[in-house]
Amino acid sequence: QEVIQLLKTGIAPQGFVMGPMSEVVLNSTQHLSDSDLAAMATYLQALPAPEGDAPPAAVPMTSERGAALYRDHCVACHGERGEGVPGAYPALAKSRSVTMRSPANLVHIVLEGGFPPSTAGNPRPFGMPPFAPVLNDADVAELLSFLRASWGNRAAPVSALDVARARAGRD
Repeated sequence: QEVIQLLKTGIAPQGFVMGPMSEVVLNSTQHLSDSDLAAMATYLQALPAPEGDAPPAAVPMTSERGAALYRDHCVACHGERGEGVPGAYPALAKSRSVTMRSPANLVHIVLEGGFPPSTAGNPRPFGMPPFAPVLNDADVAELLSFLRASWGNRAAPVSALDVARARAGRD
């Protein structure tokens, strides 16, 4: 049901679509019948899990700089403990989007911001501003490394080089 909801409205309890997937929902899947959406959900859930998304063996360390950046730029929407606001701002705690092996999508979301699509089920979506003009590569790396090591998240840190590559469109 959550996959169907995501494909129909662009939002679900675990998160929102952004970037190219937002266009897919806006221009395509929101217009499908419930039976077609159910068939798509069944197919997607039958796919094998991506390789390499396992958390690192050691728990990553958080930094004071990353925590300060989170307090300054993120806490108002995503909460003190990364809990988010259902239907408005996604939770960052225990989020697959935050802990995926490759941080590329997460880096792009922070740099470019974005909005879920406007759909019948979500006519006035909340969005995220771009932080590319506000934060440098080292700050983005510190912030994302903090997210990837907080509230039960266990993922490798993000480097300033990861951010620079994304900013240059080379990830």
